[in-house]
Amino acid sequence: MRIYLDSIGCRLNQSEIENYARQFRTAGHTLVASADEADLSVINTCTVTNAADSDSRGKIRQAVRAGSHQVVVTGCWSSLNPEQAAQIPGVTQVIDNRKKEWLVPEVLDLPSETFELEPVARELIPGARLRTRAFIKVQDDCDNHCTFCVTTIARGGGKSRTTDEILKDIAAALND
Repeated sequence: MRIYLDSIGCRLNQSEIENYARQFRTAGHTLVASADEADLSVINTCTVTNAADSDSRGKIRQAVRAGSHQVVVTGCWSSLNPEQAAQIPGVTQVIDNRKKEWLVPEVLDLPSETFELEPVARELIPGARLRTRAFIKVQDDCDNHCTFCVTTIARGGGKSRTTDEILKDIAAALND
């Protein structure tokens, strides 16, 4: 299957897209550069501002218009607005942030016990797909409850990774 991945927002969203890319490639699928080449598009959304909300909806509609047979939506905007995301014509699946570590096996309809990779939350971060630097995730989410920010609501509280996990990610990035 030909798969297009796109992300709006923070570096964590970008890191997650890199992990999805690795998982899809490992499962034998091909990544493509645009939605019009894809059988499946995965859009990782953002909701930190009204502009990010609008960009998220725009990216989803763009993937639908491009003709992707499946359009899967995940991320902060779709987690806070799952009904609105599901009602966009052409969206085939909405995956909540709290379940997104199993996005690839879910989308590919694989039993999780037969999928050889760990979930995104515990997986080694691959080398940069389209960048000169790899992402090294040290924490998921945030514990600050800023009045202007909905990220804590969309993603949940902060969860730090262990030093060993971070060092493994650095070693893996250096080897890529």
